[in-house]
Amino acid sequence: MIISMTGFGKASGTVKKMSVNVELRSINSKFLEVSTRLPVMFIDKDSEIKEMIGKIITRGKINLVLTIDRNSNNNVSLQIQPDVVKDYYNLLNQIKKATNLKEEVKLEHLLRFSEIFKADDTSDMQKNWDEIKPIILKAIKDLYKMKVVEGKTLEKDITKRITGMNKTLNKVVKISDKNVKTSKERIRERLEKLINDSVQIDNNRLEYELVMLSDKLDITEEVTRAKSHLEYFSKNVKETELSGRRLNFLVQEINREINTIASKSNNSDISQSIVEMKEELEKIKEQLQNVE
Repeated sequence: MIISMTGFGKASGTVKKMSVNVELRSINSKFLEVSTRLPVMFIDKDSEIKEMIGKIITRGKINLVLTIDRNSNNNVSLQIQPDVVKDYYNLLNQIKKATNLKEEVKLEHLLRFSEIFKADDTSDMQKNWDEIKPIILKAIKDLYKMKVVEGKTLEKDITKRITGMNKTLNKVVKISDKNVKTSKERIRERLEKLINDSVQIDNNRLEYELVMLSDKLDITEEVTRAKSHLEYFSKNVKETELSGRRLNFLVQEINREINTIASKSNNSDISQSIVEMKEELEKIKEQLQNVE
């Protein structure tokens, strides 16, 4: 089963009269990369959220945004952490000195670091984390659901292209068989002409040339391997534990066989069919970049 790497998910709920909203967006990436934007009081939950996502999603660049709207009766009291402020102030001054910057370190620079704040210990927000987590999980599952839906569309399109390539291969085989037959007839005609002209023919040499010609034009092995790869590809697309890397490897192998067939062909119709298959293979390759 193909699962897309792109998608969107969201969920919302109410915790202690506070509105909790979670949104996730996912785009292509070779690995799982998760970034979060959280309220100050939940900055320390970043690792826990990433772990939650990692249990459901294996690849993709994911951005999660958690927002909490509070009414006047649920304001969270924030405290400044003086030691952290000093550390960041000193760090910025070190950067300024190392880079020979003339600009002074200002309050606006320090305010960019959310770590300088912490929620008041009297706040109930930390106690409400266990009620917020299910909302986050619901949003993650909503994202996964959309990825599955998009994956089905991808699977349908890729399967259609694979089926088309199989049909094109069958067409190539028919053209090739006819081409080989035509080539042999052409040689036979030349031989008859040579015999009629009383030209002495080396039978051993002739037999060798015929074998070489047959090997050069015969694409049976390449077609068999290509069809085997296509069949294995179709089977893997429908597997529960799908490997995008495995499918990419199969695409490379199919491309290798198609190139060999092209090198053995001296027929314009076969060449045209090869171009069509390579175009389809390139489209499949592009789509696989979006497979989790």
